[in-house]
Amino acid sequence: MASHPLSHHEILSLVAPFTRRGLHPDLQSTNRQERRLVFKPVERLGEREGAPAYTETLELYCTSGAATPHKLKRTTVCSTAPENFEARLEIEGRDLADMLDCFDTVPSSSQFRFGLGFKMVKCWRLLRGSGKTPTGQPATQKSLTHMAATLGDLTVKATAPTVKADPETIIEIEPPEGAHLRLPEDLLAVLGWNWSLLRRRRDTWRGILKTSGREPDRSRRAELNLDKMVEHLVQTFGDAPARFHDRLYKARWGVAFRRSLPLLVALTLIGLAALSSRLELSEDSLLRMLIFNAPPLLMVSVFCMRRLPQIEIPPLPRRLKASKWMLDPEPA
Repeated sequence: MASHPLSHHEILSLVAPFTRRGLHPDLQSTNRQERRLVFKPVERLGEREGAPAYTETLELYCTSGAATPHKLKRTTVCSTAPENFEARLEIEGRDLADMLDCFDTVPSSSQFRFGLGFKMVKCWRLLRGSGKTPTGQPATQKSLTHMAATLGDLTVKATAPTVKADPETIIEIEPPEGAHLRLPEDLLAVLGWNWSLLRRRRDTWRGILKTSGREPDRSRRAELNLDKMVEHLVQTFGDAPARFHDRLYKARWGVAFRRSLPLLVALTLIGLAALSSRLELSEDSLLRMLIFNAPPLLMVSVFCMRRLPQIEIPPLPRRLKASKWMLDPEPA
């Protein structure tokens, strides 16, 4: 929390790197009590004729201690994007001029992606690298924090983990207010082993994308998977529900097999335990030692898992009978 409000003298000492770039503080939007300094929006025109325009707004969250870094945030809106469709870029540091140079390495247009049937925006946290690029710009690494996409009336969101050891990116598929989605649980799981089943929470369907590794490779792999997911959803929702099974029946059977693995492992262990009682093993046998220590080792390994495996008999993949994916909202 801020120790004291942002004073006029502190503002004057902070804005020099910004005014040299033509950025001027917006004192009416600035919150001195929260030590949040807001700058006037700047419009960036597209590189080619007919390209969308981007409006950037900078916010500086000032810290009072010399050891605590400032936080600089850039919020960008696109002229052709839906309302509240914002791209955010964040960085922390003490050298404000260097932080602005890092922002220059990420043009606003790179945070938006428009394709046939979808509009996507990505939010990143910049990590300062060592040295500079061959073009003289500071070396930076992009860490994904959030992704949002609109597919017609549907909204798809992805929230990256805030903890380095957490490999799970949360995916949410939301219909418009008042409408209801009817989705198969394996809608995203057909994309591969890193994707979980969808679970319904009221009108929102939630899934998980697991991406291991370190930054920036983890964010890069997550972005590739999210791009693939959006293209998959555009194609899926563009067809009738029955086409989902016809097009991906092999992948759906693969998901059913993956869901049955915990049950198969449990049945295999029970069978091996019953078989071991009939074996005549010596006291020094390695196999006897493994059988004797298997239960505690399995118990420890299960509790070390992030999520406990679900032992179930998975339903067999079948063609969807619904005529459309979304039920229209009920009239008021």
